[in-house]
Amino acid sequence: MGTEKRVETRTEIAKVLGVEDRKVQVVLRDCPFHPSGGGQPGDTGTLRGENFQAKVRDAEKRKDGVTLTLALTEGEPRVDMVVEVVVDWERHDALSRMHTAQHLFSRLQENAHEGLATLKVNIGVDESVIHVRYNGDLTWDSLFETEEKTLTILRDNLPVETFFTSREEAEKIPELKAKWERIHDESIRVVRVPGVDATACSGTHATRTGQVGGFLVTGFNGSAPDWEVRFTVSQEERTREYSRVMRRLLRSVGCRPDQVEEVFVRQRSENAALRQVLGKVRSYVSIPWEVREAGGRPLYLALLPGLTKELVSVPARACVEEHPNAFCLALMPGNDSLFPFVLLRGAQAPVDLSEFLKRFPELEARGGGKPDGLNGVTSQRVPSAWIACLDRA
Repeated sequence: MGTEKRVETRTEIAKVLGVEDRKVQVVLRDCPFHPSGGGQPGDTGTLRGENFQAKVRDAEKRKDGVTLTLALTEGEPRVDMVVEVVVDWERHDALSRMHTAQHLFSRLQENAHEGLATLKVNIGVDESVIHVRYNGDLTWDSLFETEEKTLTILRDNLPVETFFTSREEAEKIPELKAKWERIHDESIRVVRVPGVDATACSGTHATRTGQVGGFLVTGFNGSAPDWEVRFTVSQEERTREYSRVMRRLLRSVGCRPDQVEEVFVRQRSENAALRQVLGKVRSYVSIPWEVREAGGRPLYLALLPGLTKELVSVPARACVEEHPNAFCLALMPGNDSLFPFVLLRGAQAPVDLSEFLKRFPELEARGGGKPDGLNGVTSQRVPSAWIACLDRA
């Protein structure tokens, strides 16, 4: 797999399962498309026949056989039509390499953490996800260690064996991973890397571990017992991308690579403490409101350079509570092109502000809120522009 040249093949359409809105499903007499399964999506490609062309969007194993979902681009398929079949082998190989890497990494993770179980996987072309059940804590250190072990197996270029055997014989294979409750066939497809892993799997795989390329854990999320780990086999490309981000960050922060996490944790702690202080202070903030008119109602307006929404929101809410027939607008311009704003209305001002920003794109603002108030960021610092929109609201 991977390097040999695949030739286009010709076959016939055996079944047409329906045409609706330029989408159709067909079954071929000889189908080179590998169906979805084991967390891996089905193959894609194209079909071409006389006055007919379609893109193959998916392949699934069904009772009628391997069923292809098509997006028609010319004509319609018919039974016995001879078609030229083109599989997207580049995508097929990318998925095969991803799936092989996932088998290795998952097995090594399970070996390293007692009680850890792989629940399901989502194999992708650029990045894949492993969903894990584990009552302990996953850490970057443990993931890095398993990542290195995976890379060692890839460098060893071990064989990846794929074979069919009976259910009875499969159950005798030492440490075979299989979800027996989901397997109803008597013939079991086994993917095995001798001495490392054996799994009952319907997906496609490399023929040697060295064909996978690289391996890089790109992230993980969750908490005990539900975790997900993301990875890619495009190690060199993704490492270069992350390296560029890190180098920019180090330039901004001004520290060594091994100090970045410590600096981040400290800054996060300091920001949390500052937010607590601001929460206590904002109830004492007094805003120098300027009273104008908008939409036939009083508008309490303030330009507050450099302040934050968090600091302004409480006195702004107090303003419309004291003046229920009024609007309240606070603009907080700074050095950036986009800056915060807060727009509120009193209970007696029957204007729905929830759609205000969509109705008036000239404000160049984005944000969210409710009918009685919204906040976000804008580049429109001219109060008269806001007044004109409130006049039309």
